[in-house]
Amino acid sequence: MPAAVRVIDMYAILRNTTITLCAVAALYGLIHFFSTALRDPRFLDGWILTAGMAVQLLFHIRKKLPVSPLGKAATWLKVHVYLGYVVTAVFLIHTSFSWPETWLELALWTLFLIVVLSGVVGSYLTSSVPGKLQQRYPEPVDFQQIPAARLNLFREVDALVLEAVSPQGSSEISEFYANRLRSYFRKPQNIRAHLRGSRQPLEQICSEIADLERRANSASRKILLSLRKLVVAKYDLDHQYTKQGLLHSWLLVHVPATYSLIVLSILHVAVVYAYSSGVR
Repeated sequence: MPAAVRVIDMYAILRNTTITLCAVAALYGLIHFFSTALRDPRFLDGWILTAGMAVQLLFHIRKKLPVSPLGKAATWLKVHVYLGYVVTAVFLIHTSFSWPETWLELALWTLFLIVVLSGVVGSYLTSSVPGKLQQRYPEPVDFQQIPAARLNLFREVDALVLEAVSPQGSSEISEFYANRLRSYFRKPQNIRAHLRGSRQPLEQICSEIADLERRANSASRKILLSLRKLVVAKYDLDHQYTKQGLLHSWLLVHVPATYSLIVLSILHVAVVYAYSSGVR
């Protein structure tokens, strides 16, 4: 990344962080000032918290709209992330930094914690993974197209192995395919290695192919050379599948937890107003 771009990014992060801290300080001052009135300040910060969560929900709705007059998705994402920090601060103020006392409060605490932690993880993934993939693969495969691309590689390998069965070919290739490569090409492999960014499993398979090449005739060497290229292509495809899968998997936690939190928050508001007049 060019130095000028890094400076711009750092400036944007510093600016947005400063705005977030100022917003938190202003809200804390407003809530503290309200505490001098007759009404319980928890009603004020409770509704501020509710408003913040409602705006956060709008982000999930905006994501479902392919074309929207409501602004760019990237801008919404930044607002969503930094507003999340503000909502977290207001939540801590609302709970007075104390442990939950009822089962409903415990459920709200748990869901809020899940939403925040999954959101932090998702924020890191969405800011780091796409850039790294773009650096390594100038034209990454769309996540939805990866299964089809994997199937195409599997068919190409099958064709090569059938060619190796010919009189000019080597039986070692078909045996190597049956014992080592069939399962490798049928489904994603070496997930943990891809998460670490390791290429050791690929190097191991390529080393085994190199051993076969040393014993093979010229016709088989051509087949093994093509086979090696397909092995590398499959490893790269699995790497993209793993990394892009991370971008999808955290949402399986974050989104359901968000909607569950909203439902329980509505119940919490109903319970509070049912058992309190709002006066100290």
